[in-house]
Amino acid sequence: MRADTVEQVFVRRRGGHTEVLLVLESPAGERLRETLPLGGVGFEEAARRAAVELARRGIRPARRLRVRSERGGSLDDDAALRDVFLRAWGDDEDDARWD
Repeated sequence: MRADTVEQVFVRRRGGHTEVLLVLESPAGERLRETLPLGGVGFEEAARRAAVELARRGIRPARRLRVRSERGGSLDDDAALRDVFLRAWGDDEDDARWD
């Protein structure tokens, strides 16, 4: 499966490190989940690194990209992390590359 968009990004701490869970989607609508272990970095740096990795692979954010963070057992939408992710990816909602 070749994914071309990222639909959801989850940033969380697991076992002393930060990981990013990505929900990717192919043009045919298939979904793939991928986890990026990112060591001891903070949530913002993890979101930046994930965005740069996806941009390098040619995977773009979906129009309704959802970025969530897990803190203290609570999983919440995180607008600030979404902004960090999109800035790092180098895109904004007015760009023609959005689907």
